[in-house]
Amino acid sequence: MHALMLVTGFFLADVTSGPQVGDKLGDFKLLGFSGPQADKEFRFLNETKGKTTLVVFVQKITRPALQFLRPLDDFAAKEEKLSTHMVWLTGDKGDKDETKAFLERAKNSLNLQTPVSICLEGNAGPAAYGLNDMAAVTVLIAKDGKVVANFAYADPNGTVAKDVIAAVAKALGKEPPKTKERKKN
Repeated sequence: MHALMLVTGFFLADVTSGPQVGDKLGDFKLLGFSGPQADKEFRFLNETKGKTTLVVFVQKITRPALQFLRPLDDFAAKEEKLSTHMVWLTGDKGDKDETKAFLERAKNSLNLQTPVSICLEGNAGPAAYGLNDMAAVTVLIAKDGKVVANFAYADPNGTVAKDVIAAVAKALGKEPPKTKERKKN
C-alpha cells in the first residue's frame, strides 16, 4: 500500500504546464505589485530583453508551495543577470483587485525579494502559454527568449526547489550552489 501511495504521489506532483523546452516565450500584460514596476501595467517581454529569465506562475499558494518559492526567491534575488518575475494568476474570478488585496495582506508572510506581479490576461494566465490549472506553480527558465527548462508542480514543496535552482544556475552558465548535507548521528 505504501508503494502505491508513493507512485500516486509522484504522478500528482508533476504536471505538464506552459511552454515547453525550445518554445519561444510570448508576451503578456502584467500589473506590478512590488519591485521596479510596482503599481504600473507593463509588458512581460519588455522586462526580459537580453537576460536569462525566470518566471514563476503562482496559481495556488500553500505552505509547502511557499517553502518551494523561498529558496528560489533567495537565489534569484542575488543574480544580477537574471530577470525574475513571480506572477500571480487572478483566481477563479479573474479579479486583479482581489488578487492585489490578497498580496497586500500576505506580503509580510510571503516576504519575497524578487518582483511580484499580477497577470492581466485572465485567471488562466496568458492564453498562448497553456498553463495547466492543476499546476499550483509553473516555472519557466528562458534564455534568448526560448524556454530552456520547465517545471510544473501540482503540490510543490521545498525539496524540489534545488532542481529549479540548478537549472537556473545552468542557464546562467554557473555551477549550482552546494546544498547543505544533513549531519548523520
